[in-house]
Amino acid sequence: MVWSKGYKELLNLLRDHQKELAGLEVDLYGSGEDSDQVHEAAEKLELAVRVHPGRDHADFEFHDYKVFLNPSTTDVVCTTTAEALAMGKIVVCANHPSNEFFKQFPNCRTYDNSDEFVKLTQQALAEQPAQLTDAQRHELSWEAATERFLRAAELEQSLTRKLSKAPSKNFMSTSLNLRSNMDSASAYVHLAASGFEVTRKFFGAIPRSLQPDEEQCKELGLAMPAGKRGSGK
Repeated sequence: MVWSKGYKELLNLLRDHQKELAGLEVDLYGSGEDSDQVHEAAEKLELAVRVHPGRDHADFEFHDYKVFLNPSTTDVVCTTTAEALAMGKIVVCANHPSNEFFKQFPNCRTYDNSDEFVKLTQQALAEQPAQLTDAQRHELSWEAATERFLRAAELEQSLTRKLSKAPSKNFMSTSLNLRSNMDSASAYVHLAASGFEVTRKFFGAIPRSLQPDEEQCKELGLAMPAGKRGSGK
């Protein structure tokens, strides 16, 4: 719970429109360095705004809520908004590039100003969320997010080209059916990225550690990598 996560924007909106939103009850969740200040600001409002400690996003506490208010504009794509939409909730969020992806979903309502925020919040409370289609649910899954990441980074094509040229025996054997055999989509991203020197260094790997060196080959009983075989003496 830090101010930059949208708490300040939300409390300001509620403060400026307390009369229009009379009767609204809001629960804020989060733990962090600004928790005490957020709690103090919430207590000054006439609206019922309760501040709770942070909980896991999948906590049953969140299942009965119908509307998620998220005015934050500091995230590239907000995970909590994606999760709320995937749970079938109506989301009221700012019309901002960070929320562009979510506009395709019928339960996402975006506002340009505070008056629209009030109007959309009132409508959301009075309506029932639209049922998600299977295609929409897939778009909100981690699997689909991973697929978009791979397309954007062009890792999928690079990995396919690399596998087609790979010899039958590698230091780390990789199945051509890699995607179907992965336990999770995130594991696929990790393995795909780990096959390239640039991304390995990004994730903290030691430079030039992609292939085993001469000493490692001797210890593991592996064939010496091409270009590393020394002349016999």
